[in-house]
Amino acid sequence: MHKKSIVVVLICTLVSVGCSQKSDEPEATNPVADNGDSVVHNTATKVFTNTTVYTVNEAQPWAEAVAINGNKIVYVGDADGAADYVGDGTEVFDLGGGMIVPGFFAAHEHLIASGWTALGVNLSGYGSLEEYLAAIKEYADANPDEQFVRGIGWNVSLVGRNPTAADLDAIVPDRPVILLDYTIHDMWLNTAALELGNVTKDTEDPVPGLIYWVRDDKGVPTGYAKEFAWMGAFIEMGAWQAEEMMAASQDRLSKIAAKNGVTANINQGLVTPNIKDLNAHFEDQKVAMKMMRDLDAAGELRVRTFLQVLFKSDEMSVSQTVENALALREMYNDDKLGITGVKIHPEGVFTSHASVMLEPWADQPNKEAVRGVSAERVAEMALAANAAGLDLSVHTDGSKTNRDTIDAFIAATEAGFTDARNSLHHYANVHPDDQQRVIEHKIPVNITTLWATTWSGGLDGAMQILGEKRATENFQQIRTAIDGGTSVSIAADVPSTTPELMGPLTQCEAAITRKDPSNPTDTRIFPPMSQAITLDQCLKSVTYEGAWQARKEDVLGTIEAGKLADLVIIEKNLFEVSSDQIADTKILGTLMDGNFTHRDGI
Repeated sequence: MHKKSIVVVLICTLVSVGCSQKSDEPEATNPVADNGDSVVHNTATKVFTNTTVYTVNEAQPWAEAVAINGNKIVYVGDADGAADYVGDGTEVFDLGGGMIVPGFFAAHEHLIASGWTALGVNLSGYGSLEEYLAAIKEYADANPDEQFVRGIGWNVSLVGRNPTAADLDAIVPDRPVILLDYTIHDMWLNTAALELGNVTKDTEDPVPGLIYWVRDDKGVPTGYAKEFAWMGAFIEMGAWQAEEMMAASQDRLSKIAAKNGVTANINQGLVTPNIKDLNAHFEDQKVAMKMMRDLDAAGELRVRTFLQVLFKSDEMSVSQTVENALALREMYNDDKLGITGVKIHPEGVFTSHASVMLEPWADQPNKEAVRGVSAERVAEMALAANAAGLDLSVHTDGSKTNRDTIDAFIAATEAGFTDARNSLHHYANVHPDDQQRVIEHKIPVNITTLWATTWSGGLDGAMQILGEKRATENFQQIRTAIDGGTSVSIAADVPSTTPELMGPLTQCEAAITRKDPSNPTDTRIFPPMSQAITLDQCLKSVTYEGAWQARKEDVLGTIEAGKLADLVIIEKNLFEVSSDQIADTKILGTLMDGNFTHRDGI
């Protein structure tokens, strides 16, 4: 650290507000205009003033103004100091008392290619089989020219039984109906879709007991595909058009992300119907990342993207997966596009009893889930990935999956990989003993806080299948983890969360109030309120912690002189807004790399 920076930190530690930082970077002291000519010393390209700046920088948490030059922050401090950076070419933004926070860094999303999953009717607002069927029929009748009747958002816990093709045949008999559940793992199909996808009694289950077709007594698929068993049929019926769908998805989802203040994300596995095929999925990843690079070259990239290469089955090669990740990292390894490691998806989601538990389910005590990636393979991948300098993310819904994965991460640390940032994602059902191990070993965690509310039947499903005791003591213990000092990032996991609800402010309101911001009339709260977090904790989780988990905390995650200019401009000071109004607080502007990716009101 430069001597000047040390002095700044020491001074800022002694005062609560008003401390200023000026960058020691050459860009700050000798700026260059876009045409290459030198400009006036200390001149900034943009200055934001008359605002409250919450920096998420513990050394200087508050400020009154920010100046940026090109893509770098050059000044953070009081308004008088910012005036020194105003020159003839400077854009000055008087924010009228609004607020600036660091660009939101979402550490678990699928923004590149998953938009195709959201096509069609949105079922997330309904709560029974009858309501689902009425909404599907209304959509089908209103869209007679669509080849496929698509949709997303149903929850098997709310259906009350396994849904069937016959249910759908009664309302749409003449067109294929393909409906993803709210996690996008399961699909509900009608007979026309089964026939078009060539799904018959002879269709093999990819992983019996985990990835399979629900069948009748004669072994005939009934129209309910569990855990991505539907993907082969989806491709067979012609519902997947790779390049067209990925381009449209990226465009739509990145616009929604930017509107919500998201400037960077970790794409935790590319969501395409090829995820079970290592080679085909690698080709999808190459196409996707080239698409992102082309957007960057054209100045059209809205969200920094760091990809995790997906590992979905024990049949996949650990070494080949690592090689694929390294090959992609060789091509993409900068502050806008990169590869951070490997994502393992070892089990299904707990709401469909497909995650692996230490204790029986409350409502189906004889039901046992099957792993697609064994605990042994997770441990093997942790060592192989860490040895290659890659971090490992693991989907952990079940309490036993969490325990086994924590064992693997601790073993990797004991093997010498002490710098690894291997992380637990979803952290849904965690035994208290394992929660303490996470804290003791500072294992990073990612959580989607909206799922611990009534949204899409989350509260009802957890209470039904876990029982009140485990739902209270084991489910999404976010405050316990944060207070224990481990890194906790928060993200929406789009498309498992409806894209329109991906906003970090929505996730923060859910985390603080334990209620669904999209349904204010449902005032039920997921127990216990002791797991509610504070606004400052949440803002750190949606900014700095995401950057840290992506190993980008040196350039992103806080507002500091010398860091990259990723900023969110909000109409009001969030610390003065009622907790149940956080999600509705308007974002006026989003800047990524110093450029507006969203602008509405400034």
